[in-house]
Amino acid sequence: MGLVTSQQIAQYYDQYKDREITFNRQIIQVLKLLPKQVYLKTRGDQQSCVVYSTSMTGAKIIASLRSKALQQIRLAGNSVSLRFAFERSDKPEPLYFFVPAKITNYTFYSPQNPDLYFLSLEYATKPPDDLIEMLGQLFDTNANFTRRKDERIELNPASIKLIGIDGKEAALVLGKQARKCIIRDLSFSGAKVLLFGARPEHVEKTTVLQFSTQKEQMLIPGKIVRFEEVVGREDIGALGIQFLEDKTPMSYKILINNTLKATRRTHE
Repeated sequence: MGLVTSQQIAQYYDQYKDREITFNRQIIQVLKLLPKQVYLKTRGDQQSCVVYSTSMTGAKIIASLRSKALQQIRLAGNSVSLRFAFERSDKPEPLYFFVPAKITNYTFYSPQNPDLYFLSLEYATKPPDDLIEMLGQLFDTNANFTRRKDERIELNPASIKLIGIDGKEAALVLGKQARKCIIRDLSFSGAKVLLFGARPEHVEKTTVLQFSTQKEQMLIPGKIVRFEEVVGREDIGALGIQFLEDKTPMSYKILINNTLKATRRTHE
């Protein structure tokens, strides 16, 4: 996640505080959550738990609570703390923080395991800025994905640096063969590439666009929806690719969102 100002964090909280996000595999990977180091603290003891979802005002978790833990929770008036743990790419040690909360509801999660509970938590205070920033960027990305999904970013030295990719070179998978291509532009919803041997017959073919960023290898499934001739080059054609929305990596969406926002700021 990039650095943001205190003003931006306040805006994230005001805009998105009640929105909830489910911790599926993709979200866990993007946020770099360390699931095995997440705990529910009850009057000094820590119970391992699973974060099912969270907003900026509360969370839903799954935890195994034996009679002693339940007694401690009741004695504390249902007050607990939820400890989050995230890996940091710029530092060797993880990011830890506690969020004070109150249990507002709990139900049995599984009849086969009577100690396993599904708990609804309401945060007692505003969560740390780190959590607001993480969630805010995800919600902001999803909002802009809808509003600006077809806005194109032409690749040039400045935009390549902003996006954080290694260059225009990429690979396009057609059938079972990965073929080298050059990316002309990118958007939330697709890309335009130059490909040696591109033909009109490629339209409607499924494909995967592969390229490297400074942090990971992107693999984005899509469909070729357009063919264009390149003036003066019969051996090269331009292909328009429409990404499959439900299979577009969240990490890619965040890159595009941050680039569009940075580009807008430079023109203000």
